Amino acid sequence: MKFLQPTTLPELAQCLAEKSGPDCYLVAGCTDFLPQRNGTFWDARLLISLVNLPPLQEISMGDGALSIGAACTHSQVEDHPLVRQYFPALASACGKVGSKQVRNRGTVGGSVGSASPAGDLYPVLLVLGAQSVVLNSKNALRRLTMEELISPQGTLALKEDEAIAAFELPLPGPNNLNAFVKLGEQAHMTTSKISLSASLALQEGRMNQVRLTLGAVARRAFLAHSAAALEGQHLSRALLPALFQSLSAEIEAAIPACPSMPYKRQAVKGLADDLLSVLLAQAQTRT
Repeated sequence: MKFLQPTTLPELAQCLAEKSGPDCYLVAGCTDFLPQRNGTFWDARLLISLVNLPPLQEISMGDGALSIGAACTHSQVEDHPLVRQYFPALASACGKVGSKQVRNRGTVGGSVGSASPAGDLYPVLLVLGAQSVVLNSKNALRRLTMEELISPQGTLALKEDEAIAAFELPLPGPNNLNAFVKLGEQAHMTTSKISLSASLALQEGRMNQVRLTLGAVARRAFLAHSAAALEGQHLSRALLPALFQSLSAEIEAAIPACPSMPYKRQAVKGLADDLLSVLLAQAQTRT
């Protein structure tokens, strides 16, 4: 086994040039990588560690966007003042990943890169209109939307010699509200059974530019057409019946043959209620 630990982006690019084949891995917090191999014999030709790469561990503001390095931990993102100010949905999602120990080690790049249908961060980055910054073996960067990063089949759409370097989130307007809620067997300690994220502009009490994402439903999280049920409406708990009916029908259409569909189409009512509560609480802080 060959182990490489780059400390700069050019060094990482050189390491990526050596990455070829299924037995080569990028690793950081290893909160997914090691449990998947626990109790079994495994080997690798190449491991590239990202834990000593300062550029991938930075959160910075610039050019109308917040950049979050792929090797930032969930705890780092959850606690960062700029994330909490502009993107409470992302801070909330990071705070609901696994246990405190997992959040202290696991990275946002690893979470998204695993392409888990039940991942908490991808739905939030999708609803917030984030882009991924990807580095290749020639030390060149390219940007992909979240829909481009994860294929409709739920796989990471990167080339063999590429790695996620950062996520860029466009700064929201002053009237933006964004929120994330999830349902699991135990709060803060389980994989999502279903999640719901929202981003919208609130103007004179009415919601505009509404975006919703449903997570842990299909092979990847997706933008929900149910956002139309909120567009132009006054933010109120009275919207719950219409929002629930729309989300329930959308889930049924998305996974008609899935055994969990009857459960999810009913469980989304509680999530929609939670989402409206969070959005209303945020709105009260703006008045």
